[in-house]
Amino acid sequence: MLASADVLAQESAGGGNLMFIIMIVGFIALMYFVMIRPQKKRQREQQNMQDTVAPGARVMTIGGLYGTVVDSDDESVTLEASDDTFLVFARQAIAKVVTPAETEPEADEESAEEVEATLSDDDLDKLRESGDDGKDKHAGNADRKEY
Repeated sequence: MLASADVLAQESAGGGNLMFIIMIVGFIALMYFVMIRPQKKRQREQQNMQDTVAPGARVMTIGGLYGTVVDSDDESVTLEASDDTFLVFARQAIAKVVTPAETEPEADEESAEEVEATLSDDDLDKLRESGDDGKDKHAGNADRKEY
């Protein structure tokens, strides 16, 4: 009779280990579906939004600055923060698109209006050239006192 009690104790202990393993696997699966998967989905959406931002879109940067996209390339976007104030940001600095760029409707030539650009091609070329002269872009005013 003592031997049968030992056998029952061993079987119940083995069943407990199996239940523990099932609970751990279930917990890991729950963590994946509740935390990891939604975070990766948000990252994909954010990356897609940053890659597809177009000139004319009103955006907010991660620093809270609002501006209108006037030019973009693969790595950066140029924002117009106010009249004649242009700022260049990395694409990753765009937190959200407040107002998407207006797409031109397909219309007849009679009803098509010419949209005046905020920043001309000459001005954009000047902006690009001013960044390539080897000077520090963020040097600021030379008369400014540093503390």
